[in-house]
Amino acid sequence: MSNKKDRAFTVRFTEEQFQHILEQSELAMMSPSNYIRAAAMRGKVNIILDGKLVARELKAIGNNLNQLTVLANMGHISTINLEQAHEDLSKLYDAFFALADNEVRQ
Repeated sequence: MSNKKDRAFTVRFTEEQFQHILEQSELAMMSPSNYIRAAAMRGKVNIILDGKLVARELKAIGNNLNQLTVLANMGHISTINLEQAHEDLSKLYDAFFALADNEVRQ
């Protein structure tokens, strides 16, 4: 199947339908066009995560790691036990990509 998108439909929505599509596409972290395309081809789109919430959490983790790095470079701390954090992030990473892989195969 070609990825070239050279055909178009013009579709009209009520304001309520339009807003719903915008909200759902944002939750799915997709453009409205990709969301509509996925919904049409699969019959539905499964939103497995709130992308904004995940992005906010990852940003917070990154900020904390940056703060630890600065403190270590300044000599204020010398050792940090990040084994549990590493294990938790690895599990999250594996689960996320398993879900994403399953979604792509459907």
